Amino acid sequence: MVLDDGLPTATSRDQAELERRVVQIYAKDYGDGYDPQDPDLVLNRKAHAKYLAGGLGELPSGFISLDASRTWIVYWIVHSLELLGEPLPAEPDRRSIIDFLASCQHPDGGFGGGPYQLAHLAPTYAAVAALVTLGGPDALSVVDRPKLHAYLLRMCVPPQRGGGMTMNEGGEVDVRGCYCALAACEMLGLDKQAIADACGMVDFIRRCQSHEGGVGGEPWNEAHGGYSFCGLAAAALLGKAHEALDLDRFLRWAVRCQGSLEGGFAGRTAKLVDGCYSFWQGGAFPILADLLRQQQAAQPAGAAAQSAATGLRAAAAAARPAAAGAASSGSSGGGAATPDAVVAARLSKLLLGEVPEGSDGDASPLADDPGREPSLAEWVGDLPKLTPLAAVERRQAELQAQLDAAVEASLDAEEQYRAVAGRAAGGPLQQEALAALDRAADLQKELESCQQHGEARRFGTSTLLAAVPPPEPLPLEGGRERLPQLYDARALQLWLLKCCQTPPRGGLRDKPGKAADYYHTCYCLSGLSSSQHYSGVVLGGQQNLLAPADPLCNVGAAKLEAARRHFAAQQ
Repeated sequence: MVLDDGLPTATSRDQAELERRVVQIYAKDYGDGYDPQDPDLVLNRKAHAKYLAGGLGELPSGFISLDASRTWIVYWIVHSLELLGEPLPAEPDRRSIIDFLASCQHPDGGFGGGPYQLAHLAPTYAAVAALVTLGGPDALSVVDRPKLHAYLLRMCVPPQRGGGMTMNEGGEVDVRGCYCALAACEMLGLDKQAIADACGMVDFIRRCQSHEGGVGGEPWNEAHGGYSFCGLAAAALLGKAHEALDLDRFLRWAVRCQGSLEGGFAGRTAKLVDGCYSFWQGGAFPILADLLRQQQAAQPAGAAAQSAATGLRAAAAAARPAAAGAASSGSSGGGAATPDAVVAARLSKLLLGEVPEGSDGDASPLADDPGREPSLAEWVGDLPKLTPLAAVERRQAELQAQLDAAVEASLDAEEQYRAVAGRAAGGPLQQEALAALDRAADLQKELESCQQHGEARRFGTSTLLAAVPPPEPLPLEGGRERLPQLYDARALQLWLLKCCQTPPRGGLRDKPGKAADYYHTCYCLSGLSSSQHYSGVVLGGQQNLLAPADPLCNVGAAKLEAARRHFAAQQ
């Protein structure tokens, strides 16, 4: 939600239109409340598979602008089919797809976006990921591994020249290169550390983390969901995430990018949600959760909770009051307490500048021992809860009070002007009366906008899902513990299933009002799979369960394991 304070922008107008479309969808099916047994909450597998299969053959002329992304198109499609558990089409067959990818390999190593094109790190990742997804010795043997590793080393920018990796010979340097190179090495069993050392990768990623907490493409750039995933995953592939990034700041930024009305993720602060960020943002949370659990396990007993609580207190003290309107209150899927999802809701009142209720200790677990340092769970539990809907209602009340005062001031100014009309003092008083009237008119517009937001909130994911307890999570194999839940997985899945599918044609999209495409189909499905296997919650039942993907490389988990065995046997 964007409250524009009476100064509308293109973004705030687009946001209002998106909210209107999303509310229309949610209200149509859930006007009487969210129904977990909704028979229409279905992933249209067959329609999506049919749509995807059409992209592996001859494409319409409009795709000419994607001529340098043909390896990407193959990856988007074969990975999507892998997640759906659907077979490749009969035409073109698997062998033809492998031969096409082989034709994109550069003689000096790496892959281009199409045959006879320059090698580039992005299509190199895409081609390798597609070949791993196709699987089998014939696909995996396509890659000239020694030449590819040598190519990656040539793309390294020495630390004394700024570090990082150039995307192609003479091309741009950004954090995508770090991820594409290391993910390719991970899938092919190549030396990642040699690449990282040659370009000072850890320091480069560290310098790309912005003041917001996310990662930009280059040092000093704005935090962005795609670059943030690349920076986090690259650092995790090296085993250096704790050294490269401030994970607490990264987490605080990432959770704020989930729209509490729509349920999806935005790629940047104060931007619209987009289906693709279901993966680029949502897919970062399983990595973050695992890293934060490692971080807490490595700290002395009690220090982790105290450190986290201190950080959250600082965040609450530094945050601006306007942030409360964007706080998310939905409880994450999985049934367990979800620290940062709860914090996003319960910090709202502190962000508005209020003192927590119950500070006298009546309901506090610390009442019997006021000198004891609270744990993170206790401290969060003491915070009052203010949902996004309640925050909007509070803002409406504030605006109404301001409007009433402005109207009263306008009437007083007009009365004073009339009393001295025609005298020398009349001119300034007339200007004051007109200014007061303009102020009242602006407040009236702002109040109407806020009221519209409030009506929309009643059908937002955080409101709809709050009334229904989450289902039992899927059991984990081997007695493994489920990772801490850091965002609202149910809300994300509701957004993807209700707002990003495009029946009856198939395919998934950016958002309502947009058309489906192969890129968004791939990353909407990737985000849905990640959410399901991370949270253990499958909205719509087992019929919607997708295959698991490796969280770092985003290829089918089973296919990556098979590739590792294949390359290990060659050493």
